[in-house]
Amino acid sequence: HVKFLATVLSTDNQHELCVMARKFGNLHIYGCWWFCNNPSIIEATTRMRLEMLGTAFTSQHSDARVLDQLLYKWTHSRAAIAPVLIEQYRKLAAAGWSLTEEDVQRDVAMLFGGSFEAFLAK
Repeated sequence: HVKFLATVLSTDNQHELCVMARKFGNLHIYGCWWFCNNPSIIEATTRMRLEMLGTAFTSQHSDARVLDQLLYKWTHSRAAIAPVLIEQYRKLAAAGWSLTEEDVQRDVAMLFGGSFEAFLAK
């Protein structure tokens, strides 16, 4: 069983990638490229992926070769992803969902590595 990790540069291709990941269980969406490391792009991409895939993707990864780049990218990405999660939780609460701290911890863990581990274990 061949597995693929994918990310795309173009915002135009993000939706198509989400559709493909829903259709093909051997495809895992894996982070954002360095050139997509703008807060507005991270937020829009994460929002679309959450709406289409739930937590079945990795929100961010790094191929940084310099530690300073890695530290910056993670801090930067978490700050851009947090408002998207808050918005999704507000929508769930408005729909009557009873959100717990464990729900939030589970989702964050999935988005920052857990879904990748689950994908590999399939």
